[in-house]
Amino acid sequence: MPKPELIAFLRDEIVKHGPIPFSRFMEEALYHPALGYYASPGEKIGPEGDYYTSSSVHPIFGELLAKQFHQMLLPLGEGESGYTLVEMGAGKGSLCFDILRYFQREAPSFFSRLQYIIVEKSPAFKERQMKRLKPIFPSQVRWEEAVPDRFVGVLFSNELLDAMPVHRLQIDREVVQEIYVVWKDDRFVETLGPPSTPRLLDYLKNIEIQFDRPTEIEINLQSVDWMRRVGQSLAQGYVVTIDYGYPAEMLYTSRRPKGTFLCYYRHATNENPYDHVGEQDMTAHIDFTSLAKAGEEAGLSVIGFTDQTHFLMGLGIAQRMEPYAMEMDRSEKAKKEFLAMKQLMAPERMGRVFKILIQGKNIPPGLSLDGLQFKPFFKLLTLIFFFFMM
Repeated sequence: MPKPELIAFLRDEIVKHGPIPFSRFMEEALYHPALGYYASPGEKIGPEGDYYTSSSVHPIFGELLAKQFHQMLLPLGEGESGYTLVEMGAGKGSLCFDILRYFQREAPSFFSRLQYIIVEKSPAFKERQMKRLKPIFPSQVRWEEAVPDRFVGVLFSNELLDAMPVHRLQIDREVVQEIYVVWKDDRFVETLGPPSTPRLLDYLKNIEIQFDRPTEIEINLQSVDWMRRVGQSLAQGYVVTIDYGYPAEMLYTSRRPKGTFLCYYRHATNENPYDHVGEQDMTAHIDFTSLAKAGEEAGLSVIGFTDQTHFLMGLGIAQRMEPYAMEMDRSEKAKKEFLAMKQLMAPERMGRVFKILIQGKNIPPGLSLDGLQFKPFFKLLTLIFFFFMM
């Protein structure tokens, strides 16, 4: 059931101030500090929640990420407090747990000199993370309100940006209108109006994409602002962004006349954000070209761009799956392990949907990353990116 207090809060704002951009509605529905989806207790991730993340499918995802981070961090050297790894938006803490367990087991000396910083916006998630992680890793993990300034290390996010509020636009040839939310007949209703900020028209100008039929798109201004802040905070190291999306040329196309916006409620998708207000997730695909450009403005260079299939293959998932494949016919446990790993990298499942963008600043020359041995999208992103920078 939707939350009546949250509905009343949004309704009163609309009645008092007039129509609000959809991005404002999405912001409060997800992140209202007391009533929003991510602020509320209850399961969000996994079989009892509304959606799965890669870290909730199998711990090997975190283990292979740890292997990649180890390769990145060692050449950067130790800072005053050791090696620094920053996770933005850590969910239930599963990924942090799997990463630190890997280091504890495979690289104990490195583990003892590692500081793992979590920057978490959701009070409910932060409480769960602390309850799970503090007793096991009391000296390795700490929580901060913001990214450390001028730090050296690796910052990463996993399915963070897709849940940032988006502006939804309708484009019909040269006419650009934004979707607003009004209150009418005791319910939320969408209406069209001029763009709420000139930044939206600037964004469209920068991506230079023509639409040959009426098309709805989403623009995530918060994600590009986030990337600029992250790039400015990093003195040296890497930014690793894991999420679902495409380069702009593949994302913004009239072949997707309704855009990519979706809601997730109890593992079912829908396109109605006005049902289950405050009790369902809302997402939209990421424009990786604009992220790359925003990073470049903050001093980050694109190191690589690939999908999850090829990223995990480069880090050795096939070799990890092989023993389970050999035992599948004789062991239900082996079969379960194999199928979970397959879900992470199978092209028809998570493997092609999720992309990995790796950017760097002042990194040591000549270092090749195992996760970027295969780069199916790297050339495309690079060509599109430099086209927009001209």
